[in-house]
Amino acid sequence: MLIQAALNGGTTRATHPGVPLTPAELAAEAEAAMRAGAGAFHLHPRDAAGDQTLEPEHVLAAVAAVRAATGLPVGVTTGIWTVQGDVRRRLALVAGWTGDRRPDYASINMNEPGIEDLADLLTSLGIGIEAGVWTAEDARVLAATGFRDRLRWVLMEPEETDPAAAVATAAAAAAELARQGITVRQVRHGYEMATWDVLRASLADGQDIRIGLEDTTLLPDGSTAKSNAALVAAAARLAG
Repeated sequence: MLIQAALNGGTTRATHPGVPLTPAELAAEAEAAMRAGAGAFHLHPRDAAGDQTLEPEHVLAAVAAVRAATGLPVGVTTGIWTVQGDVRRRLALVAGWTGDRRPDYASINMNEPGIEDLADLLTSLGIGIEAGVWTAEDARVLAATGFRDRLRWVLMEPEETDPAAAVATAAAAAAELARQGITVRQVRHGYEMATWDVLRASLADGQDIRIGLEDTTLLPDGSTAKSNAALVAAAARLAG
């Protein structure tokens, strides 16, 4: 059972003072999360101003730092918001993710434009594909792509913050994946307190899970987690 640690995402220091932004901070958080049970990482690299970026300079530095600290697989976002919706700029930046510091995998959100070209580029660079599926409709979009059989895994991420609604959305998306014959592993996560119900349901279904300060700052009892490692440790306890 895999626990992927999503170390920062778009979470700001105003939301949690311990969210890691720099490569050195990401490396330290990743090492602690690994000791708590994380087996892979998902990062949103930041620039000098702390903004999310796909610039090769920052992406490669963040990936290299976490990989050096842990030796574990490291993935990154390709979120279209990082380039203000510019599909061509995203491709141009991702094309610079080369060499031995390139990510092991990258997320592609099924509800964004340009996913086919992005998937082909990642494959040409030797970077795995983590397919972001938020809904059953996203599952149908994935099924119609030319890269459905080139996935490292499906990242199942219902957006609802109501626990029951989030679990239901993930279940509907999982059922649609099954109907479409997509049987690759799923890494499921939620947001805020819905996180923990989504993780419990995923474990009950025999699937993998994701946790970290990108998703929630709260532990299962509603208290604030001190770090990514504290969240990973709590997830590991759920998994038994």
